[in-house]
Amino acid sequence: MAVLIPLLIVIVTSLSPDSVVAREGYVLIPQGITFENYTKIFKSGYMSAFRNSIIVTISSTLVSMVLTVVMGYAMAQKDLIGKKFLIRFVVATMVLDAGIIPFYLVVKNLGMIDSYLSLIIPTAISTYNLILMKNYMSSIPTSLIEAARIDGCSELGILFRIVIPVSIPIIAAVTLFYTVSHWNNYLHVVMFINDSSKYTLQVLLRQLIFQSESAISSASALNNFKMAVMVMTMIPVLILYPFIQRYFISGIMLGSIKE
Repeated sequence: MAVLIPLLIVIVTSLSPDSVVAREGYVLIPQGITFENYTKIFKSGYMSAFRNSIIVTISSTLVSMVLTVVMGYAMAQKDLIGKKFLIRFVVATMVLDAGIIPFYLVVKNLGMIDSYLSLIIPTAISTYNLILMKNYMSSIPTSLIEAARIDGCSELGILFRIVIPVSIPIIAAVTLFYTVSHWNNYLHVVMFINDSSKYTLQVLLRQLIFQSESAISSASALNNFKMAVMVMTMIPVLILYPFIQRYFISGIMLGSIKE
């Protein structure tokens, strides 16, 4: 109920008429339903920002998953040269952080300012997700992989024909993690993107929520319009989650307990 009630308030308020929201502020029990706010969104610049968020999220997730799966498979090999050093080096990135200013300077010197590459490349791999992937792939029986090697299968063939099909649970879980992380990314957009036409939906939502309630902007700053934009930000995750949910628990459990 602690999660359901706020969600209902967001949805019901987004569907409430201006007169009701102006009087009540937030609405839990419907007092009339209108889709006017969603019509405003489709006719405004928010759809452009929504499209930008979709493009960035899909591109970032694809890059992240390719790198995480390949690197996770490599780190899962027991005969990998320098495996202990590599694992320690990767884990060290979870606790060592140079800070925002060096991070910004690196992105700037690479020429990625005001480019979507600045939202994709720097966050391409999450150490936590990589460890989950590596641990899950380490649980795959070695005999299965050795048999494929004896049959003449290449490492890429083993990865695509054997490892990935049996790793669907962890791949689904990590895909969800990456998708939510990239979709909710706000700080990097503010840091690296200067062109307002490239803003993602999260940036415009933040601007909408904190904008002043002036005589000019009050009509567009009513809570029902804000809630409608929030619902738009939730839609992709709500669509994705039902398809991944059945793999979620098994993938996280097996990826967490294996050394």
